Amino acid sequence: MTAARPSLGIVFPALAPVESLPGFAGDAEAKGFAELWLVEDCFLSGGLTMAATALAATERIAVGIGLLPALMRNPALAAMEIATLARLHPGRIRIAFGHGVPAWMAQIGITPRRRLTALGEVVASVRALLRGETVTVDGDAVHLDAVALDNPPDQVPPIVIGTIGPRGLRLAGGVGDGFLLNEGCGPEYVRWAIGEASAGRADGSPPPHRVAYAWARIDDDADAARAALEPSLRGWIEGGLYPAAYARAGVEDPAGPVDFAAVADAVAVHGDEAACVAAIERFADAGATSLVLVPAGEDLGAQIERLAAGVLPVFAEA
Repeated sequence: MTAARPSLGIVFPALAPVESLPGFAGDAEAKGFAELWLVEDCFLSGGLTMAATALAATERIAVGIGLLPALMRNPALAAMEIATLARLHPGRIRIAFGHGVPAWMAQIGITPRRRLTALGEVVASVRALLRGETVTVDGDAVHLDAVALDNPPDQVPPIVIGTIGPRGLRLAGGVGDGFLLNEGCGPEYVRWAIGEASAGRADGSPPPHRVAYAWARIDDDADAARAALEPSLRGWIEGGLYPAAYARAGVEDPAGPVDFAAVADAVAVHGDEAACVAAIERFADAGATSLVLVPAGEDLGAQIERLAAGVLPVFAEA
């Protein structure tokens, strides 16, 4: 492997019964996954509460939230909650902030005047509070007057920004610890995103945390694996929200005929054990520091079992 060994994670499905989270987290840790990522979608389950539960049910695995809508909580409250988790479970929490789905944010009355400005103010404020600084800001969306945490963490957790656009990625490099890319952003997109995020940093270096989600399907039959991925790929493309990612996945016209097998090859981890390892290596070669697998298909347990048995050992620490 030519690139640094990536940290491999698994997503707790957003629609899974939250009562199953403790067992899922414990199983993910026992199987050797380095990270467990949780989804906070309106109006399902609270990300910070889920993170606290998963951390308490495990001993070593890192737990990430992807992602917290920036304005859904006051930055001071968000920092208090994150600091509490970081103190109780040092080194094991990761946080991604994002805009939030615009329609959901409108439903709860927190549509910002300028989304990127609001996101940047929240992330900068939360990070400063976690570092133990006294924060005063009278911004476009954030207003804090000499706020400081009484109990900042000794180990400040990474705060990344969930985004895929060039302006958002530069913001992630400038005010955050890196970025989180959603499913559909394959290795070529990861490589491009690192360039954009690096451009937002004063020294032009890549941000330290470069997280990518990827659909996964392990199967000895490559065509069967691609077929299992097609519903996820079709929904992603038909949603029409990611034109830049479509282009880098080889989709010239999302409204026209789509070669889903080719798209799967470009953006997903699929095939037998060797093929899945090779796909993960392509993400690592592109610069991803964490690759978070999102298994496709109805047989979630079997998929996780086989990925853990046949793929994780290749990337385990020597």
